[in-house]
Amino acid sequence: MIVGMLRLMEGHTPLIKGPWKRGGLLILVALLGAALGLGIREFLLPSPKPVPPPTTTSEPLIPRAIPVPHGPESHATATAGGLLQEINREYVDVLSRILPSVVNIFTARPVSADSGEAVPSAESGTRNARRAPIDEETSLGSGVILSPQGHILTNAHLVKNAREIRVQLFDGRRYQAKLIGLDEPADIAVLKVEAKGLVPALWGDSDRLEVGEQVFAVGNPFGLSGSVSRGIVSAKGRNPNLSSSGFENYIQTDAAINPGNSGGALINVEGLLVGINTAIYSRSGGSNGIGFAIPSKLARFAYESLVARGKVVRGFLGVEAQEVDEDMQQAFNLPDTSGALVTRVEPNSPAAKAGIRRGDVIVRYHGMNVRDPAELRLYVSETSASTEIPIIFYRDGRSLTVQAQISEQPEQGSRTEENSRWQVVRTGELGNAFAGLQIVDLDDGLRAQLGLQSRASGVYVVDVEEGSPSIDLLQPGDVIEEIRKVGKPSEKVRNTRELLRIAAAEHGKEPVLFYIRRGGAQTFVLVRP
Repeated sequence: MIVGMLRLMEGHTPLIKGPWKRGGLLILVALLGAALGLGIREFLLPSPKPVPPPTTTSEPLIPRAIPVPHGPESHATATAGGLLQEINREYVDVLSRILPSVVNIFTARPVSADSGEAVPSAESGTRNARRAPIDEETSLGSGVILSPQGHILTNAHLVKNAREIRVQLFDGRRYQAKLIGLDEPADIAVLKVEAKGLVPALWGDSDRLEVGEQVFAVGNPFGLSGSVSRGIVSAKGRNPNLSSSGFENYIQTDAAINPGNSGGALINVEGLLVGINTAIYSRSGGSNGIGFAIPSKLARFAYESLVARGKVVRGFLGVEAQEVDEDMQQAFNLPDTSGALVTRVEPNSPAAKAGIRRGDVIVRYHGMNVRDPAELRLYVSETSASTEIPIIFYRDGRSLTVQAQISEQPEQGSRTEENSRWQVVRTGELGNAFAGLQIVDLDDGLRAQLGLQSRASGVYVVDVEEGSPSIDLLQPGDVIEEIRKVGKPSEKVRNTRELLRIAAAEHGKEPVLFYIRRGGAQTFVLVRP
């Protein structure tokens, strides 16, 4: 390039002469020097290579494993799997210890002629004939071995009236079982089998359970032997009102409990027996995640009494009570809705001797708060006979304290039934809380049928007419024994004539408390006109 430039200039005819010619020559030399320098630099220093444009490819990128460096993070990752394996191993070990202690119970009981089940009849096809008493039904349930001698704990409702009881162990062995005793109020029964190599469960303390603890329900749901479900303690001290005279203080759990789980074990993560599965809350008959178990404290008390004496000996106060709702709180001038409203006091009972009356509301028993009648029953049942207990209650808005000496719970007597003929009296359209009742006087036949004393007074409700203020509150079969108007003394109701007199004198629109007997229990009912 420089050579070419030089040749072009050399062949050119100069147009400038004299001094200008000399100056132009100098400029030309300078330009040639600059060009020569640039040429030498390009020759000695190679030019940078151009960066090629990015190329696209249709082949997908393949991910490659990248090694994780050793260190604290890698140690934590490796430990996580180990912890899960440890937890799994603990579950397996705990359940392997309890499974041999849970048995399957088979019972066969005769079906009574008045069972109420209709069967097709040869005459009419669908007549309400009854099944013969020789028929049998077989039920399935569970039980827990609690001694090497063969004592088994289960639910009373599984084996009551059973003609034959058979027990199948976890290893498949079968034995005839002997019924040692029943405790229906706690729904506990004790059986005994003659077998060797038994594995007893170990008692746990239900009082130490906390809501949120993991528990396992072990039993034979639907006859599937040795089934286990896991959950947590959802609540304690539940009283679902399965019985008006039972001792309900259930553990609630969401561990799946189904038919056949009754009588089975509820254990904690240590494998200790903390409850006996007994009931579920369900509309379909299957598990809805709300199951109930008898606390081990209550079950153990009944179990040890049945083994030692063949019966359960409990404390006895001699009262029947109902819950306090907002209406009762207002009617009895109470500070809140906690407590047990006394509806009946047994004559000559510890309560009667202590001065407790119908209408009193017991709020504390032996230093413990009483939330409802079920809690009061439980406290009394756990009290030894001859123990003197302080009881705090409300009467007419005032707080009172008495000392009651608890006695042993008496045996329940049998009751007979007789027929009665009645003369029905109607209260009519009175425009008050007494309107729309059909009632009769008590006679000897009705008293015997209802299990009342020979001198019991009151009126028997035959029917409640449509549109009556008490249509959803009073029921046929109720016995009205007393009337209370808010802020006024109570009035005994001995017969229909007295009830009509009280009703005729009531002209206002004030609510009225009916003290009634219903199905062996007594209760207050508030009727608003």
